Amino acid sequence: MHDAELAFFRLNIEREYAELFATGAGLPEGAIEQMVEDGPFTHLDEESVHSIVRELEASFRVTQRRGAVISKGHRPWLSKKKASLSFYYWNRLSKYYRETGVLPSNVVATLDTDTDEILDLCGNPLDPSYQAVRGMVMGNVQMGKTTNYSALICKAADAGYRVIILLAGITNSLRTQTQERLDETFIGKISVANAAAQQSLPIQRFATERRIPAVGTTRDSDFKAGMDGIYFGLAGHQEPMIFVTKKNKAVLERLEKWIDEQEETGGFELPLLLIDDEADNASINTAKDPKLTTAINGIIRQILARFPRSAYVGYTATPFANIFIDPESPEEMEHDDLFPGNFIKALDPPSNYVGSHRVFRDDGDLRDEMVRTVADYQALLPLKHKSGDLVTDLPESLKHAVRVFCLTRAIRVLQEKGDAHCSMMINVSRFNAIQAQILGHVHEYLSELKDAVSVYGSLDPERIHDDTMDDLKVSFDEEYSDLDYEWSDVLSCLNEGIQSIEVRTVNMKGGVLDYSLNRLHGLHVIAIGGLALSRGLTLEGLTVSYLLRNVAASDTLMQMARWFGYRPGYEDICRLYLPQMSLNHYEYVDEATEELRKEVKRMKAANRTPADFGLKVRQSPLAIRVTAANKMRTAEKLTVAQDYSARHVEGHALPNDARKGDENYAAVTEFLERLGEPLEVAPGYVAWRARGRDVLELIARFNFGPHLDLAKISESSLFEDYVQDRISDEMSEWDVAIPMKQAGAAKSFAGQDVRMRSRDKGIVKDGAYRVYGARSRVADLPDAWIGLDEEQERNALQRFENDEYKKERAACSVRKRPMMLVHVFEPTLRDDPDHKEQSDDVLKIGSPAVTLSFCIPETKRPAKEHTYQVNAVYRTQLELQYEQEDDDDAEAITGDQDA
Repeated sequence: MHDAELAFFRLNIEREYAELFATGAGLPEGAIEQMVEDGPFTHLDEESVHSIVRELEASFRVTQRRGAVISKGHRPWLSKKKASLSFYYWNRLSKYYRETGVLPSNVVATLDTDTDEILDLCGNPLDPSYQAVRGMVMGNVQMGKTTNYSALICKAADAGYRVIILLAGITNSLRTQTQERLDETFIGKISVANAAAQQSLPIQRFATERRIPAVGTTRDSDFKAGMDGIYFGLAGHQEPMIFVTKKNKAVLERLEKWIDEQEETGGFELPLLLIDDEADNASINTAKDPKLTTAINGIIRQILARFPRSAYVGYTATPFANIFIDPESPEEMEHDDLFPGNFIKALDPPSNYVGSHRVFRDDGDLRDEMVRTVADYQALLPLKHKSGDLVTDLPESLKHAVRVFCLTRAIRVLQEKGDAHCSMMINVSRFNAIQAQILGHVHEYLSELKDAVSVYGSLDPERIHDDTMDDLKVSFDEEYSDLDYEWSDVLSCLNEGIQSIEVRTVNMKGGVLDYSLNRLHGLHVIAIGGLALSRGLTLEGLTVSYLLRNVAASDTLMQMARWFGYRPGYEDICRLYLPQMSLNHYEYVDEATEELRKEVKRMKAANRTPADFGLKVRQSPLAIRVTAANKMRTAEKLTVAQDYSARHVEGHALPNDARKGDENYAAVTEFLERLGEPLEVAPGYVAWRARGRDVLELIARFNFGPHLDLAKISESSLFEDYVQDRISDEMSEWDVAIPMKQAGAAKSFAGQDVRMRSRDKGIVKDGAYRVYGARSRVADLPDAWIGLDEEQERNALQRFENDEYKKERAACSVRKRPMMLVHVFEPTLRDDPDHKEQSDDVLKIGSPAVTLSFCIPETKRPAKEHTYQVNAVYRTQLELQYEQEDDDDAEAITGDQDA
């Protein structure tokens, strides 16, 4: 609706405010509304004017900051050469984005700046003094990495890169989708093998001349030597040549062999840009079975080695594996051929991006309305199941989610967006056989809904007496009754919205989401799958997601979050259904990934290199969860240097054992009583000063539960050794405090009146009491600010506002002394179906319970390396922390899949 009017106003806004957009500034207040009201379209009614204004504001009010970058040995070149380069491909793409409204103007401006920086870091393709460059770009899941590397490819082609290889994930569906995107943004035609005629795409209209790159792959086929368009070899084309291939052993071997034959024609002398999308997946040797990834990794290296002038840029939202490339020493890490030793660029998402911070943080603006926890799946779809299990029916929560998706389709029709793409994701099993059963049940239930709606959808709500329609009304009341939609209005659009919905499986056995073939009226689909839905694939118009997966690995879990992305005009109707345990895991992963990004910014401020970043991250608590967990499959010893600088290390789990609980209580009481009278008694805490050696003695005596940082590996814990290394200087003196409620009845503890907190979200699992369930917390967030003076508080807030640290870590970073917090609380279990199968649900620890946490100041001293003889208990903890699933679709890495 109103496409011509929108195009007119976009063009005028672009022209009138071009200088403003170039600076990254936003539009003046009321400018869009005034321009539309003064426009020449007198036929528009009031509702149409409001609709056009809303759509324009959705585009032109979006902002995006430049991302941070760290590099080593870089020699800037692009700014000097820009005047002599003809940016045909980039100018065409930029104009296409701006004039069609595909991207907001401010976002295009930032995209231009970011990709200039990345291209500059890749090196001048026409300068023979440049050799191999290795870099990494960190984005966010579904943030627009494809948009970024599409722009980079255009600019690289303009600058003189003649061979471009894009590794697009490991599945056919993702490779095909990526080929389509490159057709639309770079190639300019529909790439189909042996096509009788070239079918141009809209981007061709945004250039005065027609130029088309040579293509080595098509939408319908991955690389095959001898296919149309590549008979002439690499050196036989005037334009750059691009290959979009998946990370499949057979396919890449064919490409590598074909490239090897290009030496006689001078193909090796052409500069190569190799972009590795989802670079943490299959490219790096960190899988359970190293043989699977070694094959892909080796071929990538061989291809790069063929070209003396090559730039490798890995794109990923979850760069854990790329940083934790697993050599034995920092020197080997830096010289690994795929380690991003030249540069690491962190992209910042636009302001309209729906990401983990908005969905999963306690203060996320979408958490309450979007996230729903489910607990009724265990009998029908248990998290742990086998490929041959029988699925007899769908859980009621999944039926509810299907109904909600039908309702979102009706609401989109009501919003006059019924022809837009609209998708639902069901990711409940890694097994193709289970997915096929789910397909059957969902199709049957959807047919039941369609039949009921076709009969009753046109009736007055008061005249409808049908159980299925009643269920739809109940789902509407639960999810959307607070929004500005009446049931009668949604009901009137339900038949139009629901009848076009299809159900498909998307995995290596088949199933393609052909959005490009359904542009006119939109693809409306319920997609059921596993790995193929968890890696890179964009589900257009995703409104409802249902996830049941038993995964704790940070990168795997975050990649399942296909619901991240952009939801212009309909983010209020999006819903996510998942178990409480998964929600807890996502909260942790959000913190971990955010820390990686902030580390890039801190490293940039300190003028550090990618190797410094790699070393720093490998010494973070995240390292033990990734690198060490992989090593534990084969090693008896663990050598690691952990850095707890500017961190709050929390004793969030305790042995579920009454005797050990009593011993902890006695040890802490004795320690506090020896300190004597407190230095400060405040409404929310009591505080002392203590000798570091006394604190270290208490840490050694205390019985912590299954902690990677605090549990003893053999004779000591990682954290205990970190303190021991600094006990004579940085940690010779400590602050000690008991945080508590500011009001309420007090109880005596260690001679002090303490208003104890209650903790009512605990679970019992694997012999341990976890205070907050799967969340690695025991403290309240403000606890880290206890005892800071006014200057320290100002400095901490400044670091937080500068985006150097999250608020809690900012408080830790400015402390003059480390602080130990003693947490005294009343422990309680929650009713948690996720853990019933693994738990006896009996809390054996006494009340009150006591545990410890530690706020550690920032340090510039490098962490000291320690070697541990790992005991069986700690080995089990590592494997549980890095739990992975084998997926039926994992065969895509090695199999010869050429759909």
